[in-house]
Amino acid sequence: MSGLNLVAVQDTITAYIKAQFPAYDVVEDEILDDNYLLKVNGKVKPYIVLRWGGLFRDTGGTSFSGVRFDQYTSAVDVNVIAPTPSQARRAMNIIMDRLIGWKPTGGGAMIPEGGSGVYVIVDDNNKPHIYLGSARLSFAINSENVGSYIS
Repeated sequence: MSGLNLVAVQDTITAYIKAQFPAYDVVEDEILDDNYLLKVNGKVKPYIVLRWGGLFRDTGGTSFSGVRFDQYTSAVDVNVIAPTPSQARRAMNIIMDRLIGWKPTGGGAMIPEGGSGVYVIVDDNNKPHIYLGSARLSFAINSENVGSYIS
C-alpha cells in the first residue's frame, strides 16, 4: 500500500468480517431503525454493525521522513445486534476471538481497546427490545512497512 489509505484498510477489515461470518448481515456506520430490522419469528435477526474511527497520529511513532510517514492509529467499534443478551455476548466472543491479533493488509494487528459489554435497548414501553454487544479494536496504519518507523 502506498499513501495513507485508511478506507482501503477498513474495506479489508469489512471483507474479512463478512467472510468469517457469512450468516450475519454487516452494516457500516449505522444501527438500523426498528422499521427496517429484519425479523425472524417476531425477533430481530442478529447482525453486525461496524462504526469506523478516524486517523490519529501516534506521537511516539514519528519519522525523520516527514509527517506522512509517521505511525497512525485508527479504530473500529464492532457491535452485534441480537434478540437476547446471551446471543449478543456469545457472538461478540466469537468475533473478538477471530479479530484479536489479525492483521489487515496495510494495517497492524487488531488490538482490543477499552471495555466491552452487552447493553439493552428498550422499546417505547420501556421493555427490553434488542441487545447490543459492543467492543472496540484499534489498529496501526502508516504509508509503508506498518510497525517499522524511524524515531
